[in-house]
Amino acid sequence: MKHTARHGSLRRLTAGALAAAVLLLAPLALAAEGTVNTKSLVLRKEADKDSRALQTLDKGDRLNVLSETGSWYKVSYGRYTGYVMKKYVKVSGSVEKEEKQEDKKAADSSSAGENAPSACRPGDKGSDVRKLQRALKAAGMYSGKIDGVYGKGTTAAVKAYQKKHGLTQDGVAGRATLKALFGEAAPETEKLAWFGSEDVIPKGATVTIKDCRTGKTFTAVRWSGSNHMDTEPASRADTATLKEIYGGSWSWRRRPILVKYNGHVYAASMNGMPHGTSTIDNGFDGHFCIHFTGSKTHGTDRVDEDHQSAVAAAMKYEW
Repeated sequence: MKHTARHGSLRRLTAGALAAAVLLLAPLALAAEGTVNTKSLVLRKEADKDSRALQTLDKGDRLNVLSETGSWYKVSYGRYTGYVMKKYVKVSGSVEKEEKQEDKKAADSSSAGENAPSACRPGDKGSDVRKLQRALKAAGMYSGKIDGVYGKGTTAAVKAYQKKHGLTQDGVAGRATLKALFGEAAPETEKLAWFGSEDVIPKGATVTIKDCRTGKTFTAVRWSGSNHMDTEPASRADTATLKEIYGGSWSWRRRPILVKYNGHVYAASMNGMPHGTSTIDNGFDGHFCIHFTGSKTHGTDRVDEDHQSAVAAAMKYEW
């Protein structure tokens, strides 16, 4: 009788342990798994092509797909959680719709509760503008839609906030305004003397580029370069943005840009003509050049004055 009772107790204990294990593992079983089906896929912080790039994924990389929103999946990959475009991921399992949270964020956020966006100005669009609008709404200065468009309503709200806090009333969310709103300022634009600092942005590094004149941003990867930085758009979407910046056609024209990498923002100049080697399947037949202070062209081994003028112009802009 004792022997039978002991085995009965063990069976009950084992069954209980298995049930507990099943309950613990159940949430994992519901998670969908995704596989990257393109050569280079950018994982972004938010579901917006202008949002900051967190990582570049390779074909075959596996992701945990957490939810979907519009044309994006929210995923986790290693230590990163962010968004990728749905069409570049093959998913196994069902994916839940992500709840629309703009109104909730607008009500709940405060200037101290969200990281400061990059500096932005009238005409800009994207996730940084949405952050600005949410903070202005929390401060009682903005009553419009959280749409990521820096229009007349956002400009008026910024001017009202600047007036209240004794700031220059220019309607631009620059460093001083962002510091007042969020308690921190956007990164200061730095000058990068190229020779002696060629590896500050190492080969293979992913950077975010902001065109100073249009405010458009895209992600790029440093391919190579010694006299200057040879760079490729990180994806076909980034190639499309670069082409938009140049008005729809490729050009050797120099443009002032800001290059963000590893928490720093550097003044630079780029051209928009695909040439030479291409290593990424991105719809860009070659690479394009980025010049910093004192860099030279590969062909002449001389400093290009037009590039340096664009670098000097970029120093007047903030991210």
